[in-house]
Amino acid sequence: MGMQRKRTKGTLSTLAVTAAIGVVATTVSVTAAGTATAAPAQLVQEYSCVFPLIGADPIKITITADIPSEIPKGQATPAFEIDANTLVSSRAAQGLGLVGARTLEGKATADVTVNTPSGPLSGIKVENDVAKGNIPSPPADFAVMATGHAPSLTFDRTGDGSIDVNNISLHDMIARDANGKPVQLVTGKDTFDAACTLTSTDKTLHRFKVVENDPTNPTNPTDPTNPTDPTNPTNPTDPTNPTDPTNPTDPTDPTNPTNPTNPTDPTSPTNPTNPTDPTNPTDPTNPTDPTNPTNPTNPNPPIHLSYGLTGSSTIKAANGTAALAGGIEADFDLASGTYNADLTLNPTSGKFSILGFLPATAKIEFQQVGRTNGTLNTAGDLTTRSSMYVKLPEIAVFGIPLGGGADCKSGTPADVNLTSDGRFDPLSGGKLKGTYTLPPLKSCGMLNDVLSAFTSGPGNTISMTLAKKG
Repeated sequence: MGMQRKRTKGTLSTLAVTAAIGVVATTVSVTAAGTATAAPAQLVQEYSCVFPLIGADPIKITITADIPSEIPKGQATPAFEIDANTLVSSRAAQGLGLVGARTLEGKATADVTVNTPSGPLSGIKVENDVAKGNIPSPPADFAVMATGHAPSLTFDRTGDGSIDVNNISLHDMIARDANGKPVQLVTGKDTFDAACTLTSTDKTLHRFKVVENDPTNPTNPTDPTNPTDPTNPTNPTDPTNPTDPTNPTDPTDPTNPTNPTNPTDPTSPTNPTNPTDPTNPTDPTNPTDPTNPTNPTNPNPPIHLSYGLTGSSTIKAANGTAALAGGIEADFDLASGTYNADLTLNPTSGKFSILGFLPATAKIEFQQVGRTNGTLNTAGDLTTRSSMYVKLPEIAVFGIPLGGGADCKSGTPADVNLTSDGRFDPLSGGKLKGTYTLPPLKSCGMLNDVLSAFTSGPGNTISMTLAKKG
């Protein structure tokens, strides 16, 4: 782990929320340290990360640490601990669960700027290995924690400084199933990348001052009560306080730690880590935050999935089979596990046997009524419900037309209910099967009732395979 100069940025989960945590912890640990009295620091950032399958999804990161507000110039600083908490939506857990993912790991990179008294150090890339984390099942909002430690640093000039986290990116992420096998969120690859965009405004984790290191009193260089300190600003010869050299309430004392007007007071209400910051994730009065993953007003657009379709249907009464082809365009709601879809079945034809020995052929078309809908859960169980008219433009025996026509179709729509045959993977597809009843025909000519008797009825079967497009 270390700092690197800027390079071309690649484009998660992401769906990978544990990576974001590790990035921020590492960012802080590489860019801040100190030996003076520590002060609470907190930064809340919101990101939108583009993950395979689910698209853009918000995450919220809260970084907390006790970081020195004053750092002596030229003095090496010891390490200290950084904690980061990321709030993840159930939508992300649902999306990963649908493809069978149970754990997530990988790498993450943060874009950091350290503003020093000597000038900003920008374009710093901090990389971190993301430890394997569990994905909750059943899906639920969850928080992920990470911890980092700072190395020793030394500053060569006094003045103001700050630590800014500008952005993060997630890359080389690996989702694994219950057996530890990588889940291919990108076709043909065991890993995936995700670009994250900062959607909140605050970037500053901490502000600090680099101060002179007093060699005559290294353990308390600014002690206002030290009467022997030749540089003590509260020396009894101070004309502004001739009688009380230790007066802690002297309003004119520029180094007085209780001075209410002291502009460098680390506890000043202008401190960017003020707990009343409206981006604080624990603030119960922030109901309109558009990127808050648990905000009830946060829009969760459905995922669009597109599949090609192949299969066949057997008509029991006619003792024959017709090939099926077409496609389905589905809008899947991750939160509810439901979808609505437009089903297209291409015109086809079939060969049948009437009375058990008369060879017959039929041209077949399908007219969908409403939209196909159903459910898909994290176990890979898919259900579909479709309603459609079955149309027979032509029915012939030995090539001689016996009926059909533009208006020849089932008298009522046929209800076709299918379930997945094995696990259905939304990233690749799967197999479906089911049975249905074909209603009696109407408007098929003079032999309508005869033809209907040899085609309609229960016990018809259908099987198909859906393969994801693109």
